[in-house]
Amino acid sequence: MKSGTRRWGRGLTGLLALLLVLAGLLWLRSLRAETAAGRTEVRVPQAESAAPLPDAPSPTVALPSPTQTPAAVTPRPAVFREPRYTDRTLPLVDEMVSTYRSLQSAGMPSIRALLERLKAADPELGLMWEKVMEYWDHANTALEIHYDVLPDGLPEDDSLCLVVLGFQLLPDGGMEAELVGRCEAALASAKKYPRAYVLVTGGGTAYRNGTVTEAGVMAEWLEARGLDPERLIVEDRSLTTAENAAFSDAILYDAYPQIRSLAIISSDYHIGMGSLLFNAAAQLRAYETGEQPYAVVSNAAFPVPRMAGTENAVKQASFLWTLMDPHY
Repeated sequence: MKSGTRRWGRGLTGLLALLLVLAGLLWLRSLRAETAAGRTEVRVPQAESAAPLPDAPSPTVALPSPTQTPAAVTPRPAVFREPRYTDRTLPLVDEMVSTYRSLQSAGMPSIRALLERLKAADPELGLMWEKVMEYWDHANTALEIHYDVLPDGLPEDDSLCLVVLGFQLLPDGGMEAELVGRCEAALASAKKYPRAYVLVTGGGTAYRNGTVTEAGVMAEWLEARGLDPERLIVEDRSLTTAENAAFSDAILYDAYPQIRSLAIISSDYHIGMGSLLFNAAAQLRAYETGEQPYAVVSNAAFPVPRMAGTENAVKQASFLWTLMDPHY
């Protein structure tokens, strides 16, 4: 009887030991899975969205050369004076943006009435927003799109800057056909205006190649086809169109005071968004400094018919608020 009890006890002990080993193996497997998941999350690329701007890294100005390492200059960060919104003015601005987001041009009479109330409450803030709202409607209703190359009649000197907006890179860092099309429009326009600067803007969006940026590959493409690297300005940190505008504005303000006119170069469906946000950045800079802002004077577009209508007022409103008040 005692021998049977001892055998039963040893069997129970062995079973418990086996269960403990299995539990340990399951715990180690779970830990490895969590670690692998964490590594995967780090590799996911950031998509274009209306993300806040204040914590973004400072942009870099570069004049790349095909035969030497580019020299870099770090400009003053894009720190705008935050608009003086109050309990009285913020609801007016919010209602203006919401009205245009919902009604577009049909809402402009109501928006102009709100602007008069805003100017009465804060003349400086009201004037800035008047210029932003009027240009927003112009960008969506009256902005003429020029295909493939800039039109005649733009400044012939270095007061003109061609702003080439980036596009999501392929996973390995290559250029999509749409980005090549934007570069072709930029190259044709740069040949037409040989004294103008060319600013390429866009950060790292190749999720399997962390060494390249949209601006970097555009600069290399343009240089390889004969563009003088001394004409190039590279902004290679931005991940959204709002950041394109804010970071590029910081570079221009810090290092290129002679530039007074911008021409936006992008896909046709994106010209309105780019023009709106670069104009808004100029108005915000003027509000901050009291200086005369540069003007968005023209554009050159690569046609992408399948994307017509995708840059709607709802998306524009989101990016505009991100640019105009990152803390909103």
